[in-house]
Amino acid sequence: MRVGREARELQAAGLSTVVSSFKRNMGDFSYRFECDGKSYSATDLSAILLRHMKEVAEERMGCKIDSAVITVPAYFNDLQKGATLDAGRAAGLNVEMLVHEPTAASVCYGMKNAKDGTFMTFDLGGGTFDITILRIQDGSIDVIGSLGDPNLGGKDWDDVVKEILAEQFYDEFSVDLSMDDFFDTTFSVEAEKIKKMLTYNSPIRVPLRFAGRSMVATVTREDFEFRSSGLVESTVSMCERILKDLGMSWGDLSHILLVGGSTRLPAIRRALAEASGVDLIINEDTDTAVAKGAALLATSSEGRISKRTSEGGRLMKVSDAIAHSLGALAENENGTAYVNDIIIRRSSKIPAVEKRPFEIRPGNFTDKIEIYTMQGESRHPLDCTVLKMVTAEGIDNGGRGVKIDIEYSYDRSGMVDVQAFQDGKPLKMVKGDVPDDVSWMGRPIERKEPEFEPIHVILSMDLSGSMSGRPKRNAIEAAHKFVSMLPAARFSVIAYADKVKVLCSALSAAEVGKHIDELASTNVGGGNSAHPFDRIFDLASNIRMRTFEITLTDGLWYCSDSAISSAKKCMKADIGCIAVGFGSADHDFLKKISSMDEAALMSSVDGLSATFSTIASTIGSGGYSKSIR
Repeated sequence: MRVGREARELQAAGLSTVVSSFKRNMGDFSYRFECDGKSYSATDLSAILLRHMKEVAEERMGCKIDSAVITVPAYFNDLQKGATLDAGRAAGLNVEMLVHEPTAASVCYGMKNAKDGTFMTFDLGGGTFDITILRIQDGSIDVIGSLGDPNLGGKDWDDVVKEILAEQFYDEFSVDLSMDDFFDTTFSVEAEKIKKMLTYNSPIRVPLRFAGRSMVATVTREDFEFRSSGLVESTVSMCERILKDLGMSWGDLSHILLVGGSTRLPAIRRALAEASGVDLIINEDTDTAVAKGAALLATSSEGRISKRTSEGGRLMKVSDAIAHSLGALAENENGTAYVNDIIIRRSSKIPAVEKRPFEIRPGNFTDKIEIYTMQGESRHPLDCTVLKMVTAEGIDNGGRGVKIDIEYSYDRSGMVDVQAFQDGKPLKMVKGDVPDDVSWMGRPIERKEPEFEPIHVILSMDLSGSMSGRPKRNAIEAAHKFVSMLPAARFSVIAYADKVKVLCSALSAAEVGKHIDELASTNVGGGNSAHPFDRIFDLASNIRMRTFEITLTDGLWYCSDSAISSAKKCMKADIGCIAVGFGSADHDFLKKISSMDEAALMSSVDGLSATFSTIASTIGSGGYSKSIR
């Protein structure tokens, strides 16, 4: 395995099993490099490179290295940063922190210079481009915002040189080299050399020998700059965009700090000077500033670096910011479309933590929710990167509509974490896979009516004298909420005390409300000498639906033996019997008139609504088996 300069020389000699410029493919799961029967991802290749660097450093320093600070483009998203962390671990390194490259370069500059002001760090490397706006005050650095393109860099200017050479060869021999693998491999290195030479000389004459033909091509600085002008304009346009996003203009900058080998291009420097009118700082460490700044940050504690000056020691503080907004996939206000609901906005300081409440709508009985994390500025999900999907499990949901707090955070390395809470308690988070096809996020939400098994629910309520006042009011309120949670069911209502009265039979949820209200004025006596089970049996026999009955009582019955016998008759007829008691109700008796022990529920007067909601949730999910006691 050859790494570094030796590999570049082999590439220049035309060896096809050499790979370069894979940094921009970090986090791209579709990228593969095939070599000697093996397949490598960009993460695998980066691990090989990092392992080589580790070995070289260990040899030079004479000691073992087990930890590292790794720099990444400021505009890398979470997937790209995650791939970088994986590469570091695969190389045998404990990655202490990821550092944004422009920030690291600014640290290197700030440690050597006393200039204060608002700076733009313009970082154009071989494969990526970043802009960071920051303030330096008393040697400390405060990042205001970042923008960039992980797919723009010096390699794109190299491709322009190859395009010029291929066109001249075609004009001479009508042979297209643009699709020739050997030409592409060989001149990936040669084109970079020619690009650098054009900075100081023009024209450059280049011998071309391919397919048994040879010629001398000529590359001029004028032609090269004309053809690459669109690339230059892209960098300037991005500078103006970040300034606009931050509510700033060129005039707010005191200096532009040039970082990265590609900033040596005369066209870049000229375009920046003309567009901005701001002094350009030609960084003497332009190729090594990022690495030196990372080394300084490796010695820091929570972003604080001890800086020695002629006046003595001084503490230098570094405050970084995120380059991408972070949001959750959510429904819009009308529930008609999915949106990226931004939680942490771009340019927020890191580390950053924000919570946002999300609602599970009434009637939805789920105990888990899928959380899709989006990274990007657009409200439209398909314009963003879907970073991850996690499931929050263990939600206490009775179908009444509950609120879940979703917490998003960026750590010091700019890595994303997602947590969820209900009533302040953390929920279990289970990592899932983002589907290959997420096009559904861009389509209108199709609402299907929930498919309910037709059921018949009989509400029988004790209206004895002890139910007067608040108990009866709370019971009626609980019954209304119960009905609203089973919108497709049919309902019957029975009142009982010294006698039994059927108020309605098999009505819809929309129709039964007024009969529930009748319970407030219905007179069936004041004692407990009658039970409802014979009438329950008759109602269920006439309605061919799965039937549940709920008996509410607050005291002891004089007819308990008869009630138990009739309740068992109902159970044998496949009626699910549920009993709710409060006050002086006897729990053992409730068990005897219920299909199962779990269907015998004790409540308080104020807890009736919650108890009935629990029953509705259980019925809706198929609970309360109708076993015969």
